[in-house]
Amino acid sequence: MNYPHRLSVLLALSLLVACSDGNNDNNVVVETRPALELSLSPAPIELPGIEADFAEDVRYGDAERNLFDIYLPRCDAPTPLVIYIHGGGFTGGDKGGAHENGAAIRELLQSCVAFATINYRLLKVPSQAEGVSSIVEQGGVLPSLQDAARALQFMRYHFASLNLDPENVAVYGGSAGAGASLWLGTHDDMADPDSEDPVLRESTRVKAVGALATQSTYDLLVWEDVLLPITSGLESVLGGTDIPTVAQAVGATNYLLTFLGVDSVAGIFTPENEAYRANVDMLALMDAGDAPIYVHNFETGFNDLLNMFLHHGLHALAVKARADEVGLESVAYSEEPGYELTDPSGEGLVSFMLRHIN
Repeated sequence: MNYPHRLSVLLALSLLVACSDGNNDNNVVVETRPALELSLSPAPIELPGIEADFAEDVRYGDAERNLFDIYLPRCDAPTPLVIYIHGGGFTGGDKGGAHENGAAIRELLQSCVAFATINYRLLKVPSQAEGVSSIVEQGGVLPSLQDAARALQFMRYHFASLNLDPENVAVYGGSAGAGASLWLGTHDDMADPDSEDPVLRESTRVKAVGALATQSTYDLLVWEDVLLPITSGLESVLGGTDIPTVAQAVGATNYLLTFLGVDSVAGIFTPENEAYRANVDMLALMDAGDAPIYVHNFETGFNDLLNMFLHHGLHALAVKARADEVGLESVAYSEEPGYELTDPSGEGLVSFMLRHIN
């Protein structure tokens, strides 16, 4: 079925409404969903032998960066969906980076799986000269994570226009995108059935999570325990193993404060920020009912301490240990010397996602 014909059929179906007149025994009302208008353009990667359409900069929210690109395979049946979330420490990066991994995209499209890549709001970390007066207004990392959730909900809401199977969605990313994916996969459903915004009524649950070079949790204070095997050996250099001290030692205090949405180290230890950190603590949120997790962290080394703390293999080991503890399926790898981990299955990321959404 070609795209224009498929789209017209799907839009017609999505606009059908069965309204109760008081005599309907089931009293069922089917919501009318507006058509999602897509402006198709040539795909940024070669798709030899693959029939698929591409749309760029589809808007999913009001913020400037609330945009996504999507590849839609021309398949008759509704297709599963994989969403990519870019990295960049929540201060940079762009959805366009996903197009560099053409092999994975082509493999998904050949399997009749749609592929989307999203942008989201970024943090602005003030310099030491600028001070910290604007930090609290940004709201910490949570708005970035909530954008990822909204992008997922938006695509679910417009499943008919996009020929998607809304029940079979996987998310993955690298670094910040890995953590955001892990947060989506472990967080309770954030659907708000009473929201005036119909997009926010959609589920945020997914069928699989891929986390490459991930952080284990965004309650950064928990990193003291996660990273203790390496920070304990560097205590004379760092001045301590607690995270505020480590952050100060590597020049990342303002990043720490901005990430957690507070304007002082003391603010981290308030009841309000404790609740905030609990809402982004993927390790504590994880349970047996969550999406299966694929995690793969690579070698970091001691040349860049901040990079090491952000991406060390200990984060992958912490995710794996927690998944095992709660009885959640996981496939985990760490290439960190001294902290190696290899999954006996040898399974790769794309195979893992396809296994759970097809």
